[in-house]
Amino acid sequence: MTGFDDLNEAGKEQVAAADTDEEATDSVAANGSAIEGTDDAGSNAGDEQEPAFPFDEAVQAQIYPRKTTHDEFEDFLDIDVKRLLRDRGVRNEAGRELHEAVLRVAMEHPEEIADELAAGREE
Repeated sequence: MTGFDDLNEAGKEQVAAADTDEEATDSVAANGSAIEGTDDAGSNAGDEQEPAFPFDEAVQAQIYPRKTTHDEFEDFLDIDVKRLLRDRGVRNEAGRELHEAVLRVAMEHPEEIADELAAGREE
Protein backbone atom coordinates (compact mmCIF):
# COMPACT_ATOMS: atom_id res chain seq x y z
CA MET A 1 0.00 0.00 0.00
CA THR A 2 1.32 3.45 -0.94
CA GLY A 3 0.33 6.94 0.06
CA PHE A 4 -1.29 7.39 -3.33
CA ASP A 5 -3.76 4.48 -3.27
CA ASP A 6 -6.65 6.84 -2.60
CA LEU A 7 -5.74 8.89 -5.69
CA ASN A 8 -5.63 5.74 -7.77
CA GLU A 9 -9.12 4.76 -6.57
CA ALA A 10 -10.43 8.29 -7.18
CA GLY A 11 -9.02 8.18 -10.70
CA LYS A 12 -10.71 4.85 -11.36
CA GLU A 13 -14.01 6.28 -10.11
CA GLN A 14 -13.65 9.32 -12.39
CA VAL A 15 -12.97 7.11 -15.41
CA ALA A 16 -15.96 4.91 -14.56
CA ALA A 17 -18.21 7.96 -14.15
CA ALA A 18 -16.95 9.48 -17.40
CA ASP A 19 -17.50 6.19 -19.22
CA THR A 20 -21.06 6.03 -17.87
CA ASP A 21 -21.74 9.61 -18.96
CA GLU A 22 -20.28 8.91 -22.40
CA GLU A 23 -22.35 5.74 -22.79
CA ALA A 24 -25.50 7.66 -21.89
CA THR A 25 -24.67 10.32 -24.48
CA ASP A 26 -23.88 7.66 -27.07
CA SER A 27 -27.13 5.78 -26.41
CA VAL A 28 -29.17 8.97 -26.80
CA ALA A 29 -27.44 9.64 -30.12
CA ALA A 30 -27.84 6.02 -31.22
CA ASN A 31 -31.57 5.82 -30.61
CA GLY A 32 -32.18 9.16 -32.31
CA SER A 33 -33.86 10.84 -29.36
CA ALA A 34 -31.35 13.67 -29.24
CA ILE A 35 -32.81 17.04 -30.14
CA GLU A 36 -31.15 18.66 -33.11
CA GLY A 37 -31.02 22.43 -33.28
CA THR A 38 -31.20 24.74 -36.23
CA ASP A 39 -29.22 27.82 -37.00
CA ASP A 40 -30.75 31.20 -37.89
CA ALA A 41 -31.05 30.16 -41.53
CA GLY A 42 -33.11 27.11 -40.51
CA SER A 43 -30.58 24.53 -41.67
CA ASN A 44 -29.69 21.50 -39.58
CA ALA A 45 -27.12 22.32 -36.90
CA GLY A 46 -26.65 18.72 -35.76
CA ASP A 47 -22.87 18.93 -36.11
CA GLU A 48 -22.77 21.50 -33.30
CA GLN A 49 -24.81 19.16 -31.10
CA GLU A 50 -22.17 16.43 -31.03
CA PRO A 51 -18.94 16.61 -29.02
CA ALA A 52 -15.95 17.81 -31.03
CA PHE A 53 -14.02 14.57 -30.54
CA PRO A 54 -14.72 11.13 -29.07
CA PHE A 55 -13.92 10.26 -25.48
CA ASP A 56 -11.29 7.70 -26.48
CA GLU A 57 -9.18 10.52 -27.97
CA ALA A 58 -9.05 12.27 -24.59
CA VAL A 59 -6.23 11.92 -22.11
CA GLN A 60 -6.77 12.34 -18.40
CA ALA A 61 -4.19 14.67 -16.93
CA GLN A 62 -3.95 16.27 -13.55
CA ILE A 63 -3.66 19.99 -12.98
CA TYR A 64 -2.81 21.43 -9.59
CA PRO A 65 -4.30 24.91 -9.11
CA ARG A 66 -5.28 26.34 -5.76
CA LYS A 67 -8.78 25.35 -4.69
CA THR A 68 -10.03 28.92 -4.97
CA THR A 69 -8.64 29.26 -8.49
CA HIS A 70 -10.18 25.95 -9.53
CA ASP A 71 -13.56 26.95 -8.08
CA GLU A 72 -13.39 30.27 -9.97
CA PHE A 73 -12.43 28.40 -13.15
CA GLU A 74 -15.38 26.01 -12.84
CA ASP A 75 -17.73 28.97 -12.25
CA PHE A 76 -16.21 30.74 -15.28
CA LEU A 77 -16.89 27.70 -17.46
CA ASP A 78 -20.39 27.13 -16.08
CA ILE A 79 -21.54 30.74 -16.11
CA ASP A 80 -19.62 32.64 -18.76
CA VAL A 81 -18.47 30.09 -21.32
CA LYS A 82 -21.60 27.94 -21.33
CA ARG A 83 -23.78 31.05 -21.75
CA LEU A 84 -21.74 32.00 -24.82
CA LEU A 85 -22.07 28.45 -26.13
CA ARG A 86 -25.86 28.61 -25.72
CA ASP A 87 -25.83 31.85 -27.72
CA ARG A 88 -24.11 29.86 -30.50
CA GLY A 89 -26.60 26.99 -30.29
CA VAL A 90 -24.24 24.55 -28.54
CA ARG A 91 -26.02 22.74 -25.72
CA ASN A 92 -24.29 19.46 -24.93
CA GLU A 93 -20.67 20.45 -24.50
CA ALA A 94 -18.46 17.83 -22.90
CA GLY A 95 -15.93 18.67 -20.23
CA ARG A 96 -13.16 17.37 -22.47
CA GLU A 97 -14.21 19.88 -25.15
CA LEU A 98 -14.13 22.75 -22.69
CA HIS A 99 -10.70 21.74 -21.41
CA GLU A 100 -9.41 21.30 -24.97
CA ALA A 101 -10.56 24.80 -25.87
CA VAL A 102 -9.03 26.30 -22.71
CA LEU A 103 -5.67 24.66 -23.42
CA ARG A 104 -5.70 25.76 -27.07
CA VAL A 105 -6.44 29.37 -26.10
CA ALA A 106 -3.73 29.24 -23.42
CA MET A 107 -1.21 27.96 -25.97
CA GLU A 108 -1.95 31.01 -28.11
CA HIS A 109 -0.95 33.32 -25.22
CA PRO A 110 2.40 32.11 -23.80
CA GLU A 111 3.52 35.64 -22.88
CA GLU A 112 0.48 36.22 -20.70
CA ILE A 113 0.95 32.87 -18.98
CA ALA A 114 4.61 33.66 -18.24
CA ASP A 115 3.61 37.11 -16.94
CA GLU A 116 0.96 35.63 -14.64
CA LEU A 117 3.35 33.00 -13.27
CA ALA A 118 6.04 35.64 -12.64
CA ALA A 119 3.52 37.94 -10.96
CA GLY A 120 2.38 35.08 -8.72
CA ARG A 121 5.95 34.57 -7.53
CA GLU A 122 6.27 38.27 -6.66
CA GLU A 123 3.25 38.15 -4.35
